[in-house]
Amino acid sequence: MLKHFLNPPNWFTSASIFCGFYATVLAAGNTGGDPSVFYKAGLMIFFAGVFDMLDGRVARITGRGSDFGIQLDSLADVLSFGVAPAVLAWSWGLQPLGKPGLLFAFFFVLCGTFRLARFNTAEASTDAKLDYSRGLTITMAGGTLASMVMVHAAMGKTFVAHPSNVMLVMLALSLLMVSEVPYHALKAFRLKRLTIIALALFFGVSVTISIIYKNIAYLLFIVGTVHVMSGPLWAAMTLRKRRAASHGLTIEIDDDDE
Repeated sequence: MLKHFLNPPNWFTSASIFCGFYATVLAAGNTGGDPSVFYKAGLMIFFAGVFDMLDGRVARITGRGSDFGIQLDSLADVLSFGVAPAVLAWSWGLQPLGKPGLLFAFFFVLCGTFRLARFNTAEASTDAKLDYSRGLTITMAGGTLASMVMVHAAMGKTFVAHPSNVMLVMLALSLLMVSEVPYHALKAFRLKRLTIIALALFFGVSVTISIIYKNIAYLLFIVGTVHVMSGPLWAAMTLRKRRAASHGLTIEIDDDDE
């Protein structure tokens, strides 16, 4: 077991776990509805996402990836992007609904866990090699939910005036996670390396400026919302093509349109 503790990629995964745990503690203890505490809890979930992105890259750079690390990463995702955002949303907007609010928060965690289990069991199949993922990832679902809380807190507001709206948002995110809606990865767009580097620098500068001027919540919310909506929009745009494929038909493309 000691070798797993000393494995560098697992350090970043452990940091993600800590951020998710700390966010949960902050959210659960904020009975007074202090906006700054809600904001801090959401920010911790964002940092958990940063560490979650880094652990895989560190594993590839160091060549220290392992099956243990993969399983640890999945467990970390359940905590940091399933349990933590759900507790945050419950403390912030679902608590007035009583038991129904608690059930919706649990449903979010359950769908996220099922989403991860489906992905893990598809690792050896062709699905894992596609340029898109089936359903919204738990990372983006939890991050988008946290960013929504952060925006509300950044406005200086405490609890939500209309908890039913939060319930509907959580229901939509939950269903998207276990759906077959395609969410395309960046590699699907076949971007050039310089373009990817430019986008990474732009995003990094945007995050830095947002942190300095305390507006990172709005940036995260916009990015999260655009990504969440991209799946259903892409599915709607390609509906005709997928229906034709399911019936064994071929859609011809005029050479002039290429």
